[in-house]
Amino acid sequence: MTSTAIGSQGTKLAKNTGTTVAPVWAAIKNLSNFNGFAGSASDIDVTDFDSEAKESRPGLQDWDTVSFDINLNMKEASHAALLADKKTGVVAPYQLTLSDGTTIVFDAYVKSVPITAGVDNVVKGTVVIKVTGDIEVTPGVA
Repeated sequence: MTSTAIGSQGTKLAKNTGTTVAPVWAAIKNLSNFNGFAGSASDIDVTDFDSEAKESRPGLQDWDTVSFDINLNMKEASHAALLADKKTGVVAPYQLTLSDGTTIVFDAYVKSVPITAGVDNVVKGTVVIKVTGDIEVTPGVA
């Protein structure tokens, strides 16, 4: 086998409920899907009269938003905290841990927590958080 793909099962998302010096990573429970970091750097036009074609340089990186699906239960502390964070606009550190141990740490604030429900289903939420600043990636141990 030549594939180096890693499985999704075991992926975890947590929010720091401690301090920067002594982080306490509290798991966001009932996570079922994750999507994010799709932003891009802006383009800075540096074309001048000597240019033979448009010239650009990359601007600051924008990691944009992260969205994740949860099976919602407002009695679950991590879910109630997400809604409270949306109300207050607090920026908090988050940590995504992939199944191979790779971590991505980033700061974000909660933009939306739409809730859905349907016949023959559970109550769900698709949480959208906005990444602010850069991300820090630490590869897992092979």
